Order: sequence, then C-alpha cells, then structure tokens
Amino acid sequence: MANEIKIQKKVYDPKAFDKVVDRNFKTFAQPADPELEPTVEEFFELYENLYYEIPLQGEAASHTFLVQRSSELLDFKKDTEDIQPLLDEIAILREQILSLNEQLIEANTPDV
Repeated sequence: MANEIKIQKKVYDPKAFDKVVDRNFKTFAQPADPELEPTVEEFFELYENLYYEIPLQGEAASHTFLVQRSSELLDFKKDTEDIQPLLDEIAILREQILSLNEQLIEANTPDV
C-alpha cells in the first residue's frame, strides 16, 4: 500500500511576472542627498579650521591616519624606498667628512 504524493508546480509567464514583481535592486536606506555631502573645497576648509584639533597619533581621525590613507593613493612607500639609497649615501658622506675634519684637526694641532 504505497502512498502517492502529488506535486504541483505553478509556473508564471515571465512577462506577466515582471508586471507584478519589481526585480530592480532597492536599498533599505535612503540614498545620500548630494547637496548635503561636503565638496572637496568645503572639506579642505574644514581641515584648515580643525588642523590643530586633530590628534597627531591614532588609528582613526588623526594626522597619522590621514597620511597613511593618502599614502595608499600616492604610493608613498615606493617613494620612500627610492629615496632610502640616497639617504644612505648621504650618511656615508657625512661620516667621511667627519673623519677628514678630525684628520685636519690632528694635523693642525701642535704636539705638546
């Protein structure tokens, strides 16, 4: 004695379905009003006004954060890597100058 299960599938015509159901994506939040968003000019005016109030260090809302965030666009790290060999050379040259100055002082100092 087998039980029969009848399965029914209701199929809608796609054109009729689209007339009834809106398939477009909708957000739950209202979109931001572009007139309320600050312009780049207004941002920099605010930045100038708040410059001394912004903390130097911090993971967010600090000058350090601004530098790190802007570095992402500027490839600041690459520029630093390009400059490092020059800084190393300057350090070597300064050591050489110091050594030569010491030699000059020794040569010009009379023996006592």
